[in-house]
Amino acid sequence: MKHTKKPYGLPASYRIKRKKIFDTLFSQGNSIYEYPFKIIYAETELPEPVPYQVAFGVSKKKFKKAVRRNRIKRLMRETFRLKQEFLKPGKPIALLIIYTSSKEESFDFLLMQMEKILSHLTEKLQNHGPA
Repeated sequence: MKHTKKPYGLPASYRIKRKKIFDTLFSQGNSIYEYPFKIIYAETELPEPVPYQVAFGVSKKKFKKAVRRNRIKRLMRETFRLKQEFLKPGKPIALLIIYTSSKEESFDFLLMQMEKILSHLTEKLQNHGPA
């Protein structure tokens, strides 16, 4: 049986794994903030033939227990997976999505905010270029 691409998948090829890409994000990246997310993004060469690669981060200072940090990252990945159609980059980009709140927000709220910030990012990329 032949497998077709799931419309809402987030395969491993879409995850940032290389230190070089993280270094590029921190040295040359631009950012957008929409509570409770901050996205750091940069146009860059990606090792895979994909339109974007993404990573997720949660502050160890705000969430001491790894269980809570991992839960928030899981929620972030899920909201991104469901709302990724709002992200339409022209060139390959790397994204780091950081959770900035000091409390756990509801899944529905995160879903709504992820849609907002991805739409904002797409608009910024298409209208103004990388800067």
